[in-house]
Amino acid sequence: KPAKKLSLLEAAYSVMLLEKRPMNTREMVKLATEKGLWTPTACKTPEQSLYGAIFLEMKNRKAPRFKKSEKRGAFELA
Repeated sequence: KPAKKLSLLEAAYSVMLLEKRPMNTREMVKLATEKGLWTPTACKTPEQSLYGAIFLEMKNRKAPRFKKSEKRGAFELA
């Protein structure tokens, strides 16, 4: 059985756990791809999709994994 591929949000979370620093979505997508955690899809703007997914998680989840960083446009682990 092949290993289940991570969603971009899960891959971004894994990258944040490894890097332990505030990052913007462009950095997260780049590192997730480089580390082989996420394979780019037909999506033209994965950075914007990830940004929206992080905000949805922060809004809807009782214990979100991300929070806004003091660095503009960046997120860090909650």
